[in-house]
Amino acid sequence: MIPSSALISLALLSSPVFADGITVSSYTASALASSPEVRSAQDAYEAADAALKGQAAAMALPTLGFSYVQYPYGHNPLDAYRYERGAFAPRLGQAVTTANWNLFNGFQDLQRVRVAALARRAARFALAAARQDRAFAAISAYYDLNAKTELLAVARKNLEDQRRQYEQSLDLYKHGMKSLADLLKSETDWRSSELRIISAEAERKRSMVAFNVLLDRGALEEAPLTVDLQAGATALPLVDAGFAAALDGRPEVSKAREELESARVAVQQAVKGILPDLKVDAAWTRTRYPAFAGAGSSIPNPNHNIGVSLSLPVGFNGFTQGWAISAARAEKRRAEASRAAAERTVKSEVYNAYIDLERVSSSYSVALQKEEIAAKALELVGRQYQQGAADAIRMNQAQNDYLNARVERVLALHDIFIDRARYKRAVGEPLW
Repeated sequence: MIPSSALISLALLSSPVFADGITVSSYTASALASSPEVRSAQDAYEAADAALKGQAAAMALPTLGFSYVQYPYGHNPLDAYRYERGAFAPRLGQAVTTANWNLFNGFQDLQRVRVAALARRAARFALAAARQDRAFAAISAYYDLNAKTELLAVARKNLEDQRRQYEQSLDLYKHGMKSLADLLKSETDWRSSELRIISAEAERKRSMVAFNVLLDRGALEEAPLTVDLQAGATALPLVDAGFAAALDGRPEVSKAREELESARVAVQQAVKGILPDLKVDAAWTRTRYPAFAGAGSSIPNPNHNIGVSLSLPVGFNGFTQGWAISAARAEKRRAEASRAAAERTVKSEVYNAYIDLERVSSSYSVALQKEEIAAKALELVGRQYQQGAADAIRMNQAQNDYLNARVERVLALHDIFIDRARYKRAVGEPLW
């Protein structure tokens, strides 16, 4: 388990990489190191770990006790109630040292250790879930920013093309080869491209804010990304095998199972609370008596013994213990329902993530073909427009088709990487 200090060190080590460009792996590592959710889950795990160790020590180790008493004023019980007026010295008091070791208490300590162990395991799974959640958020923010950056570049290229188109229309209009309507249409398309730039810049700023917030950087601080987007051939996973792996590997499901086991132990403890307590204790006591004449006792000093006791639970009245059993059983049923709900959620997430990955993998290949076709069509209509064989409406349609094809290709490519991460997260594969 990575301690909090190691996560902070990881962030410090990751920062210099940003000077040469931020990769998705370095960004994810730094986002995890900066995440308050991960730190909170890490602290919760460390607290549960310490609680388990403390409970194990309480079960296995003896306890020591020391007391010292003297009476410098008034009737002194240590000196046959003789009246004292300010007598105070270390040897005039009585010191008692005791050692106790519980050998058996009806398995109560063992069950407490079991509960603490289950709580630590649940905290470990909660930490893993927090890391998965924040890692996926970082991956999504990273590719979203890169996609918005590319879309802004596409919009700028479109604006440049529309401006050139307007200048060409103006020249053709001056030479009587285009109508005023064509000229006005070209100018309208140019202004529409300017509006598109404004929207694209705003969307990129939003992505920049989401990107920087995960690192506690300035909200609009620029981030040089180093991205290698090669979609390659996406081999679709076996979804049934992925679902089976998710039931074993998803931290949310494992956490729900640990909580159910804790509820079962709680039922056992509640049932035990209605039964008599059997305890076996070993004790050792040594007393240093005060320096008074006749002080002391006929009791062996030091003395030791092993005691066996059988008693009803503290506060026993039958009804309290009975309702405690009912409450524990209800909590167990709640934990069972929670585990079933977690497994349902995992099944839905695995299959939906698979469907999304399958869709975007097919969409990307089509988007590539569509972009290529739209580029050829734009080139053809552009030549016809120059020759007066095509009007501004056809030219605008061809430009919009090419623009939309480029946007769809950019989004599909980035969605492949995001949906791959989503599927890995769904089946429980670590993303960090």
